[in-house]
Amino acid sequence: MATPIQNNLGPYQNVLMLGGMDGYTWLPPRDRERAQAYQKYDQVYWNDYNQYPIRYLVGEFPVYIPNPRTVVDTTAHYYLKGLAVNVKEPEKNKETAEALKTFLRREMFLSRFHTAKHTGVTRGDYCFHMTADPDKPEGSRLSLNAVHPGKVILDEDPDNCDRIIRVHLVDRVPHPEKEGEWAVKELVYWYDDGDSDADDSPDIPYPDQAAREDPEDRREAPKRVVMREERLWSVNKPWWKKDERELIATILPAEALPEPIDTIPVYWFTNLGWDNGPYGYSEFRGFERTFQSISQVTTDQGTSLSLEGLGVYATDGGKPVDNKGAEQEWEIGPGKVMEVPNGAYFRRVEGVGSVKPNIDHIDYLEAKIREAGGLSDVALGRVDVQTANSGIALAIKFMPTLAKLDERDKTGVDRLTQLFFDWLKWHEAYEDQKLEGEIEVTIGDKLPTDRTGRINELNNMLDRGVISKQYYRAEMQKLGYEFPDDIEDQIDEEKQKEAEQKAAAAPPGLQQNAIDASTGDKPPPPGNQPGQVTEKKVAFNNSNNRARPNESGGTEANQKVGKQARGGRPTVNKRVPTAAK
Repeated sequence: MATPIQNNLGPYQNVLMLGGMDGYTWLPPRDRERAQAYQKYDQVYWNDYNQYPIRYLVGEFPVYIPNPRTVVDTTAHYYLKGLAVNVKEPEKNKETAEALKTFLRREMFLSRFHTAKHTGVTRGDYCFHMTADPDKPEGSRLSLNAVHPGKVILDEDPDNCDRIIRVHLVDRVPHPEKEGEWAVKELVYWYDDGDSDADDSPDIPYPDQAAREDPEDRREAPKRVVMREERLWSVNKPWWKKDERELIATILPAEALPEPIDTIPVYWFTNLGWDNGPYGYSEFRGFERTFQSISQVTTDQGTSLSLEGLGVYATDGGKPVDNKGAEQEWEIGPGKVMEVPNGAYFRRVEGVGSVKPNIDHIDYLEAKIREAGGLSDVALGRVDVQTANSGIALAIKFMPTLAKLDERDKTGVDRLTQLFFDWLKWHEAYEDQKLEGEIEVTIGDKLPTDRTGRINELNNMLDRGVISKQYYRAEMQKLGYEFPDDIEDQIDEEKQKEAEQKAAAAPPGLQQNAIDASTGDKPPPPGNQPGQVTEKKVAFNNSNNRARPNESGGTEANQKVGKQARGGRPTVNKRVPTAAK
């Protein structure tokens, strides 16, 4: 019976086996490896010289192909593309809309978020931290900042890995008293229900401390508060172990965040989730060795071409000698004359005849990266005009990229929705203003919109009276057009001027009528408005012979056409004798 394969390696072993990583010794072991993986993924993205080893000849240089950047940049572009944060019913909740708009602009939220998202696709995780400063002027007390994921430690409930019960923000800082030495600053958030359970502690449950959240805490959620404490530890001792750590100072004592805040203000985003764990995975995971192989083959190909151009030579005549008979190094180049002893040979060794096999191998590896990474030709901009003009064909070819990003988009929108739901509570706690309404997070279309087709569609619906002008302008704004707030007043003013100019040429008694008709003050006659249905006017026969049949008595219906025209004799009605004159 075959022995089953066992893989006890961690999720970051593939990238760490590329070598060259060390550091973060001031983090717990389980988080140290994760932080080192983030750093290595950064090296791979930036095509760093130390990202992985490449074999090359002395005097040559390794060639690193920047495929990782193509994978990340393309994925990050379509991930949460067209992100927008707005208030539902802004006219009804004007204060909320104005406060949100001010906050997003002040914190440069969209630009910061997309930058953090880009790094998150590379590293696998990205994070935001909400803070407040009560001493700042009113309206500017809240802040939202991106935090390097390597400085964040999440403690999840062992019974529910989706539930985070404690968060540590850790960084290495200069020692406040000893020059040249370091210390570890830890800002920790945790939930406290006041019953002094194990889950009410700010300390990491390492290695055996019980950290499960008491089920009664969840049932009695209104009693739970968010606690915060900031401490400074010695870097020379493991600060995460209660019995060994050394406290230097308490920067912020343990204190509850003000009501109505009830959630730890650290918002964790993952690029690619797996096994419902709190941490995500890089877009590079599984491609590390393929990236290295492509760079190695390219480097070898460059070396082969160099050797083919310079040439490799063989001889059995020994080294050249000078006039005194001392051996010298070979010097082969333009203008040099080689003298070979009798009976010896000196010839060029035949090298690589073609680099096509190498090129084919590189193309194969890169195609597999694109296929496994969901990088469709549409995502990379490799489509012909015919496909680009066909919406269905374009969507089908884009399907691999869309399928890969669908669940990530949903997760990202949900987490952002939670963030701004909590922002309303932070605004109430620190800005002393309770905002009404709901904040919605939306994303746009992945593929570009056919503007010409959409405009033609809107024009047709407007001409047929299916949509209003207000809806027309709203849809045009989605296509990038901008309209001033007083556009209706401008149009009315222009109509008034045009009507007055046309009325100037009308007779004096009809000028006002012309103006009213042009500006719409005088309604047009019934039946002349588009879409209006009027009753058909019934014409009554008031002639003196309306009750009598026509002269033919209906016989022309049974006659041939020729007889009706000239061959038939009309029936003569019996005439009444007239009175003699």
